[in-house]
Amino acid sequence: MPILENARHEKFVQSLIAGMSQRQAYREAFPASNRWKDKTVDNRASELFREVLGRYKELQEEAQDAAIMTRKERMVALSDIAQNAEKEADMIKAIDTLNKMDGDYTSKLELSGEVKTNPFAELSVDELRKLASRDG
Repeated sequence: MPILENARHEKFVQSLIAGMSQRQAYREAFPASNRWKDKTVDNRASELFREVLGRYKELQEEAQDAAIMTRKERMVALSDIAQNAEKEADMIKAIDTLNKMDGDYTSKLELSGEVKTNPFAELSVDELRKLASRDG
């Protein structure tokens, strides 16, 4: 969704994204509303919010996307810590985390189940003799 055609509506949405309440954002976008009662401003702000909800969601999603670090950004930050940390423990932890991100450590693999160590344990002596005579 592009920028709203009505500049005041866009200002209202931008102010909401910046963290203002609906009342504060409305008064910011519509300075004349400073003379109005809070209840009037709240009602108008609520009505306007319903109109611009699509734009609000779009900007909110963009803000969330911008806040997420990429893998490269995380690796650069950790490399910086590993090289410049004052405490040795911080360096070691940063290097450890980088190694994990690179997949340098093997995963712990736990196996369960019955393992037969002697496949002939259930055979009788006669059956074992027959098997042995066939091989020889």
